[in-house]
Amino acid sequence: MTSDAESIDTTAAAAYEEHLVAKVFGPWADRVVEIAAPAPGEAVLDVACGTGAGARLAAPRVMPGGRVIGLDNDPGMIEVARQLATKRSHDTEWLCESALAIPFADTTFDLCLYLQGPQFVSEPLSGLLEIHRVLKTTGRLAASFWAAIEHNKGHHALARALEKQGLAPALRPFSLGNPDKARALFAEAGFRIVSLRTEEREVEFPSVAAFIAGIAAGAPATRHALAQLDDDRKQDFVADVEKFLETFADSGELRLPTRSHIVIAEP
Repeated sequence: MTSDAESIDTTAAAAYEEHLVAKVFGPWADRVVEIAAPAPGEAVLDVACGTGAGARLAAPRVMPGGRVIGLDNDPGMIEVARQLATKRSHDTEWLCESALAIPFADTTFDLCLYLQGPQFVSEPLSGLLEIHRVLKTTGRLAASFWAAIEHNKGHHALARALEKQGLAPALRPFSLGNPDKARALFAEAGFRIVSLRTEEREVEFPSVAAFIAGIAAGAPATRHALAQLDDDRKQDFVADVEKFLETFADSGELRLPTRSHIVIAEP
């Protein structure tokens, strides 16, 4: 008989971990967790955790005596997170649940991580209100979200090239790029922003082709857009991306600036 775990399709989540977490999201998660500074004994919730990068980084910091839970509504993501966590010595709990209905009582957690999450949930304000509810009054939220797409050069090149092909680019990841909009959203949810910093770091890919393949493998919206192109149009698309990114290519390798906002907030 097939177990529930064996019946879950983890193909997309595994590609996301391999191509996007390893290259892009993982280093940013490390930076946010460093700023959030989880402490021994704290209870931490990683909201919209994906394959669990934030939770895995927080776990050794809160042990002994702490608790770390990763929550995501995608069963494939949670299953990959669970598989990755078994390779480490720190226990982490994994829940396949919605960030809009967090299944915990009020004032449960010392720290909530929300890494590249606020812009992706269907109702951003509702998601922040739920986090506000489950945080202790002495707790804190550490959230990150991309700055404007123009400052994230690889995605900007993809968007421009898709537009040249008459296709709509995925702009939702950059919907909180304006810091004033972000501040207003967090304030409406009842948070006091302790700090909002904007930082930049380079991500590296061996080539433009590897960058496109990685984004397509890990990001469904881009993958679906590229699937609409025939071979000739796809070649034109790749050529356009290469042209837009030639400034960032060095001996074939690609070094792309990415820029993210990082918020530390209190309820």
